[in-house]
Amino acid sequence: MTSGQKPHIAVIGGGIAGLTAAYRFAQRGYRVSLWERGSRLGGQAAAFPVAGGASLEYFYHHLFQSDREIASLIEELGIGDKLVWLPSNVGYFADGKAYPLNGALDLLKLPIIPFHDRLRLGLVTFYLQRVKDWKKFESVTAERWLTRALGKRAYQRTLGAQIDAKFGRYASQIAMVWFWGKIWLRTTSRRSPLEQERLGYIKGSFNTLIGALHQALVANGVDVHIGEGPSRLDQTDSGAWQLVFEDRDVPVQADAVVVTTPSPILARLVPDLPDDYMSKLKGLTYEAAAVALLELDRPLTDIYWLNIADRDMPFTGVIEHTNFMPPADYGGKLYVYLSKYLEPDHPYFTMPEEELLETYIPYIKRLNPDFDRSWISNWWIFRERAAQPIVGLHYSQRIPDHRTPKRGLYLANTSQIYPEDRGTNYSVRLGNQIAELVDSDLSKP
Repeated sequence: MTSGQKPHIAVIGGGIAGLTAAYRFAQRGYRVSLWERGSRLGGQAAAFPVAGGASLEYFYHHLFQSDREIASLIEELGIGDKLVWLPSNVGYFADGKAYPLNGALDLLKLPIIPFHDRLRLGLVTFYLQRVKDWKKFESVTAERWLTRALGKRAYQRTLGAQIDAKFGRYASQIAMVWFWGKIWLRTTSRRSPLEQERLGYIKGSFNTLIGALHQALVANGVDVHIGEGPSRLDQTDSGAWQLVFEDRDVPVQADAVVVTTPSPILARLVPDLPDDYMSKLKGLTYEAAAVALLELDRPLTDIYWLNIADRDMPFTGVIEHTNFMPPADYGGKLYVYLSKYLEPDHPYFTMPEEELLETYIPYIKRLNPDFDRSWISNWWIFRERAAQPIVGLHYSQRIPDHRTPKRGLYLANTSQIYPEDRGTNYSVRLGNQIAELVDSDLSKP
């Protein structure tokens, strides 16, 4: 850095957190470069073209009314008119049948458990909605706490079935604080327990936000590189950083580097990090995800978000996007996601796409006996290796710090979003926070 010149900050990763951080750095007057090795910006929130000239996310997305950071950013970027809030429609699939589950009254009618178990489930949910001290939930698993609170039968038939479906072999390791976060999020997204939940969506898909951020970066002088990322990060004797690329003869110099990719990537980029910090990076476990997206010529169900509690079903969630947003936005076509969280070594993660779809077909008929393969006019399979951090006991003690032991090197990724679960709103918050932290450090003598 030459005298009188603002420092150069390199942001690695072009997801929502990286884009937000780069935008905030540029607003503060720093020289900024953003490097995204993939072919597109936006990370897991990105969308692709579908029917009717529309776009749809690779992985389903919506917003909660409590998602204030991302809503504020949308307004700031001048696209507030694109954010709509619509009633949601939630269901619960068990014993071969879908039941509505949109509030307390639906819960009291849920026939898969006796009435007194339903009352217990309602009381436990009511209690968790009012707990603010989440730290006491760090030292007990969700399985143990909820089994004690609900009884074994009610737990296994309801919340336990969903936790097992989502986390597989990790289910017994999940800390209660993770489940508390889910209840708290849904509570703060409603003004009263009896009110129907309203969810947010961005017209034109989340690409509308991603595109607006990209334009804002360019307008503020950020050097955006798509399809290019460093293979190594080296620190010089002076403390500056060099971004080393496989296809560049000369490294890129930076005064600070913010890595927003999954933690194992930072471990590969800087292999000489101290052992205690490296153990935290490598000690984080991620669950993978496989999503089948179907384009249909008629509805599969009348529910937007259907939680699957049948253990023999091969997918754990059915998200029928066009039961939320109007089919007219997509040329009259209808879209449904079949979602499955899984271990990275699960056969579904490497199974050929056609084979995975054919595996799902018989089970789709359980959702709608009239379903026929001919209803599908198009389909896609998407997979993500680092989809969901596994939140185990005392997770707060295992989160790597934003400041790495090497000066000028920072980490900001979804594994550090806590006690809330990962999401686009918290990625925006993370980008805001890391920008403030780095700015504070660079402003010191």
